Amino acid sequence: SKAALGAVMRKLVHQCFGVLKTRMKWDENYAATA
Repeated sequence: SKAALGAVMRKLVHQCFGVLKTRMKWDENYAATA
């Protein structure tokens, strides 16, 4: 269970850094439109 929690935290951190790096607004459906 700790491994799964760590994976989710890592994914969220990567998403946050991606938003900050590109300076784009967060779009929940970005993957579906890209």
